[in-house]
Amino acid sequence: MEDIIFREMRPGDKAQMQAFYNGLGEQSTAFFNVNHGNERRTMDWFGDSPRPNHEYYVAEIGGVVAGHLFIWDTDTRVPWMGVAVRDDYQGQGVGSFLLTSLFGLLESRGYGGILLRTAQNNTAARRLYEKHGFEALGTHPSGEILYLKRLKTNEEQR
Repeated sequence: MEDIIFREMRPGDKAQMQAFYNGLGEQSTAFFNVNHGNERRTMDWFGDSPRPNHEYYVAEIGGVVAGHLFIWDTDTRVPWMGVAVRDDYQGQGVGSFLLTSLFGLLESRGYGGILLRTAQNNTAARRLYEKHGFEALGTHPSGEILYLKRLKTNEEQR
């Protein structure tokens, strides 16, 4: 596989991001893009409605957005995240690459952790999160599993 690039989403990425969302299959859409909610939030970033305290990142392979990750509540010590990989790139390490890239970025900024939630029957994602040190905290009011990844602060890294 070609090299993967982790980078912030850019204003010129609108067509690539639409292609990313169009490349999500039925199961990925059911878990990550229910009622096109994440797609709308992401595409709003390109228009007049960017969301405060949100950051958007991509994993790019050969000019294609293979994975997408966003964080919100960036003004807290423990923001939330969402992540997805296009179906035709799943099982190739893109999700792991996105997570480890994000962990390094957040640790360098002094964040204490990252939160996410996922469907109980999303076993592939749950395996990925647990492999990367996320702890299941219990059930979110949505019925999804709530996960926390603790990060090392700058003091702990010394």
